[in-house]
Amino acid sequence: MTRARAASGLGRQDRGVRTAEQALVTTKRSIVSFVNGAVPTTIIVAGLALAGYALLMTALNRRVGLGLLAALGVLEILLLVLVGIVVARLIGGGRPASLGTLIGYLIAMPLVPVIAGFWGAMERSRWGPAVYAVAGLVAAVLMVRLHEIWPVIRV
Repeated sequence: MTRARAASGLGRQDRGVRTAEQALVTTKRSIVSFVNGAVPTTIIVAGLALAGYALLMTALNRRVGLGLLAALGVLEILLLVLVGIVVARLIGGGRPASLGTLIGYLIAMPLVPVIAGFWGAMERSRWGPAVYAVAGLVAAVLMVRLHEIWPVIRV
C-alpha cells in the first residue's frame, strides 16, 4: 500500500472500515433550514398564531374583529423591523448570493399584511378572517424562505 493511500485511510475503506476523518468529510449537511434570531422566530410564531386564530374565527363564522386587526398589526410591525435589519446589513456590506430575490422578498413581505388587512376588512362574510389566516401563513413561509436565501440573517 502506498504511503499516500495509507495516510488517507483508503486501505481501511476497502475493508469496510472508515476513519473518523473520512466520516466527517463525507457527512452531508442537512437541507433543513434553521432560523436563528429573535425577530425571525417571533415572525414565524406570530404568523402561525395569527393563522390559527383567524381559522378559528372562520370556523366559528365570525367577522374580522379588533383582535385580528391587532394581531395583523403586530405582524406588520415585526416585518418592518426585520426589513430594517436586513437593509442595515446590506448597507453594512453583506451580500447574499441572489440579491434580486432578497430585494423582492423585502418589498413583498410588508405588503402581505397590508393587502390582507384591506381585503379582509372589506370581506364582510366569514371568509374575511380566512384572508388573515392566509396572510399569517404566507408571512411565516416567506420568513423561512428569506432565511434560505440569506442564512446570515441572525438578530
